[in-house]
Amino acid sequence: MADLVIQSQCRSWLRQYIDVFLNVTFPLWGIFCPIASICMLGSLITLLQQGKYSTITEQAAPMLALSICLTLAALLFKRFLVSDFLIINRQGITLPAMVGGRLSWRKHLSWRSIKVIDASIIKDSPESSRLQITGENGRVASLLVKDIQPEFIEQLLLAVHMWAPENCTANLEELRNILRVGARESLLPSYTDLWEDELGRRFCPTQYVPLEPGRVLRNSSLKVVRQLATGGLSAIYLCQLDGSKLVVLKEATIPQHGSAELKDKAKELFDREAKLLMKVDYPGIVKVLDCFTELDRNYMILEYVNGVDLWQLVRQNGPQKEADVLEWGIQIANTLKVLHEREQPIVHRDLTPDNIILRNDGKVILVDFGAANEFIGTATGTFVGKHSFIAPEQLRGKATVQSDIYAFGCTLYFLLVGREPEALSNSNPRADQEAALSENGKTDQTPQVSEELSQLIESCTRLEASERYQNVSQLLPVLKRLAAQVAV
Repeated sequence: MADLVIQSQCRSWLRQYIDVFLNVTFPLWGIFCPIASICMLGSLITLLQQGKYSTITEQAAPMLALSICLTLAALLFKRFLVSDFLIINRQGITLPAMVGGRLSWRKHLSWRSIKVIDASIIKDSPESSRLQITGENGRVASLLVKDIQPEFIEQLLLAVHMWAPENCTANLEELRNILRVGARESLLPSYTDLWEDELGRRFCPTQYVPLEPGRVLRNSSLKVVRQLATGGLSAIYLCQLDGSKLVVLKEATIPQHGSAELKDKAKELFDREAKLLMKVDYPGIVKVLDCFTELDRNYMILEYVNGVDLWQLVRQNGPQKEADVLEWGIQIANTLKVLHEREQPIVHRDLTPDNIILRNDGKVILVDFGAANEFIGTATGTFVGKHSFIAPEQLRGKATVQSDIYAFGCTLYFLLVGREPEALSNSNPRADQEAALSENGKTDQTPQVSEELSQLIESCTRLEASERYQNVSQLLPVLKRLAAQVAV
């Protein structure tokens, strides 16, 4: 199986200026010089036949040589500009030509020859920060952050931790955290770190033994790079798929003491939902690439997503602005609509802030469906999930599309208030804020959540499913109207 290869396009200002210059001057070196070279070559042959060697030496030969050199030089630069990828693999780091504002050739640095990988951080302008790779000869290759893809920083950290952990400084991880939130100034953990929180809150410790790094699965097409999190009867790994692609692998194990009937039922639920999700192709839903069983362990291969989950966002920054919450709410509702209105409706069953990722482009994406929860819960005869976001009927084992709407309302409550709603209750963020202001003697202050949005959340979280919005199509127009009002 091939080793992991990470690459990022690198477009430095020097490369861009040279590329523009070559494009502008293309008529000269790409058309005129080749035609002139052919004409001069014909003249040179004629002069040779006539024996005019002095004319050849003084006029024809220099002009022909200059014309050919211009064309070859331009083609050579074009060739180097095409190879604009910074590549990392087990052997080391390959730098593209002309990076760091210098006329340098493409260069490969083995891990052994690299002394340190550091970052020069400019917090006021993170994109102006620099990655600095120092070789054993003391020479420093400097890369401007804005010249490379943002997610490359995190991938570089993964590679360094795998192949040269002693070469990485704390500055590199700090830079990764700053870039992870894009324009936000607060420091938030990367998405790979968030899986550990998700499992830590969801599962209790057992004697379950996770897979070790380097383990290969699925006919050697899947290689475990590192363990991201483990707990209870499940684990999450960062893996290498088909030799290059990074994916997330979710593992769920049936306990040996479970009955055969429960095990079969759990396996059926897990496979059914995974196969349904594999057929869904929508930007707001994490892609499920495959599912398989190996050595009595059940696996789901998920798309690797860069971003920060909404639970961590609120934990770091507190309650969010109503305009942002409404924008995210509309995106989430559109995604639920796609799931619920399929020929075979899919109920997410685990719609919580930590299963909603805010990507670097400002879009949100749903991840980690409740298939693994239901799988483990069925196999063990116990409920697995976050009770503050679970509808009463779902606790009784009857999850419906209205259960997702209940969880949707609870999620909006959390984003607006900054804490989880009370379990199995009708949530009203404005009423709770008014009560908190009254307790603190601040009766002259106005709650931050509007009355209309609070009513929407209250309607979503009614204890009886029949009293909630019955489908997302009823909910979306209200969300859009409120968002338009806030934007005015």
